[in-house]
Amino acid sequence: MSEWCLPLALLDIVPVALFFLGCIELMKAFYPRMTQAQYTMFASGGTMIFLAGMLKAVWKLLFVLKICDYSMLSDAFFPIQSTGFVLTALSMAGIVGKKKTASTEKNFSVLPAVPVIETKLPFIILTFMGSTVFYGTLMILSFRKKTKQTALFFIIAYVFNMMQVFLAIRFDNSSVMNWIAEFVNTMAQAFMLTGAFSLQKNFTKEYGNDAET
Repeated sequence: MSEWCLPLALLDIVPVALFFLGCIELMKAFYPRMTQAQYTMFASGGTMIFLAGMLKAVWKLLFVLKICDYSMLSDAFFPIQSTGFVLTALSMAGIVGKKKTASTEKNFSVLPAVPVIETKLPFIILTFMGSTVFYGTLMILSFRKKTKQTALFFIIAYVFNMMQVFLAIRFDNSSVMNWIAEFVNTMAQAFMLTGAFSLQKNFTKEYGNDAET
């Protein structure tokens, strides 16, 4: 942790903010396409992912400012983030091909447990699986709406996210590794936000013209 500095800690907030803005755009886009239960799960999952990132960013900031080393904020990152990705993945299951007029409510009572274990590998696996469904669904929706540029944004975002998973496994906490991880994370969320904005804009245009999705 001695390799951390204030610019690095401040940079850690940027991808968290970008993801939050991207989630807002996706919430706008999916509101007419999801049942109330699905939308609640998606919003809850996105909020948990944002919260996990923000808690870790706050921990780094407190540490570099020599206020305190409240490691519990960092320890909560993987359990909260992985659970958030599982919720978003479950909420997006079946959304592809769904009509905007669909009103059938389904009872989603799946509440992923957060086990208390030492290794972070299970959480990394859950994050990988959840993010794959998350980005995979966004790519499919983009291709079905014939917006290849939007799909490309999500593909690039997914690639950077997979690089994050690799870095999480191989992380050695060196100064160079920290800067690489922050750059990769920032690029991933920047492309996710760009794709989410493009997809939401496309959905709004279709709904405005009373077109069928």
